[in-house]
Amino acid sequence: MTTVPLSESMLRDFNQNGFILVKNLITPEEVRELVVDYEKAIRGEIPVPTFGDDHVKGRMVQLANPSQHIQGWQQHAYFQRALAIAKQLIGDDVEYMYDQIIMKPPHHPAETPWHQDAGYWRSTKGSDRAVTCWLALSRAWKDNGGMQFIPGSHLGEIQDHHGVSDHSEINDALETIVDAAQAVAVSLEAGDATFHHSRTLHYTSGNFTDVSRYGLITHYWAR
Repeated sequence: MTTVPLSESMLRDFNQNGFILVKNLITPEEVRELVVDYEKAIRGEIPVPTFGDDHVKGRMVQLANPSQHIQGWQQHAYFQRALAIAKQLIGDDVEYMYDQIIMKPPHHPAETPWHQDAGYWRSTKGSDRAVTCWLALSRAWKDNGGMQFIPGSHLGEIQDHHGVSDHSEINDALETIVDAAQAVAVSLEAGDATFHHSRTLHYTSGNFTDVSRYGLITHYWAR
């Protein structure tokens, strides 16, 4: 499996809601392949640049561009399939921009505040025709920091964001105001992924469970 053709209904859902869920983007064996290196990276055994504190036990881990530092990742089936889907969603001129690891350990309250990716990418090509893939490498749901979205929010403008780095573990964190009552929580099994538009409002809570939440996030922009 090198590509995942999207159905007309999935394309329609993305255009209407600003996000889709792709089940089984990678196989259990492919998940295990990534997890081996993922865990080495979050332990500091594979050198990958960090955002913020460097591998502090019990804290959230945010690493920059793991695929540029972990041997074989850029050739892995995940990256091939995610790029193929990004092209279907926003056009054949899409290209990889960067990726990141965000691991939330058990019983750790660090949230990823409500924001649009375009809030970080304002005045760049990423402000409009861009998409993010959020791959679950462990089970992810609302209570342990799974993705939540505001459907249709990508159809609006880039909202005003303000910096919240003083009380957030996310690097240079931004936050915007939303009506959280409109939020839709998406539950993922390991190997599932969501794709969302750069203007789609999204959020993840802290991890209030006994299991770690492993997320691998890859950003794609159209040229």
